[in-house]
Amino acid sequence: KFSRRRNNIGRNNPDYYKGNVVILVNEVTQSQAETTVMMLKQHPKAKVIGGYTSGANGDVISFNIAGLKTCFTGLGAYYPDGRETQRIGIIPDIIVRPTVKGIQQGKDEIMERALEYLKSGQ
Repeated sequence: KFSRRRNNIGRNNPDYYKGNVVILVNEVTQSQAETTVMMLKQHPKAKVIGGYTSGANGDVISFNIAGLKTCFTGLGAYYPDGRETQRIGIIPDIIVRPTVKGIQQGKDEIMERALEYLKSGQ
């Protein structure tokens, strides 16, 4: 019989993926993607690489007022340790920001840093 005890879900799986998990983010990462990053970050070998995300996760409430469509979030979003993510964004473990020179040379500096991390572990 399947047990739905909340504190047990996913905690007793000896066959979980044990390799590295690298998550690439930047300022365009928002909403559900930020929530997904927080979930993936729970893996013991996960690293978030890139820039701060947009800080726009949580549900959206929309309504019209005086003929204008208005939206706001009606749900708080927090790291498991209680820190806020809204208006702050997900803070990468390894911060990498594209440079003008890298863009001119057609480089993906975030991807390059992620590959370096996978090769060196640092």
